[in-house]
This record gives sequence, structure tokens and C-alpha cells, in this order.
Amino acid sequence: MFLTTLAGVFYLFTLIAAFKMETPLKGFLFILAVAGVSGLLYLFILFPGISGIAVALMLGAFILRQGNR
Repeated sequence: MFLTTLAGVFYLFTLIAAFKMETPLKGFLFILAVAGVSGLLYLFILFPGISGIAVALMLGAFILRQGNR
């Protein structure tokens, strides 16, 4: 119950922060970023082994792509 309430307050603050951004696009991208990080954390909790491998592959691809530039 406590974690659900804490998550709700966190998302409420996220919405407030998104509406205070300079442009609506920045606010929308901020909400997408928070939702993506929350989804990743949820995957870590739900499937620790599978999501760990998936995140390691994504990070590896990101690092290798940055090295090519």
C-alpha cells in the first residue's frame, strides 16, 4: 500500500513538473522518459534475469554506437 501511494505521488509530481516545462513537447518527452525508466524498473522487479540481459544488450549497443561517432 505504501509503495503504491509513493508511486502515485511520484507520478503526480512528474505531471506537475511536465506542465511547468518551457514547451509542451519538452513536458511530453519528460513524461515519456519517466515512463520508460519506470517500465525498466518494473521489468527488473518482474523478470530480473531476462530484463538484466536485455538492458545489458541495450546499453552495450548504445555504447558501441557512441564509439562510432
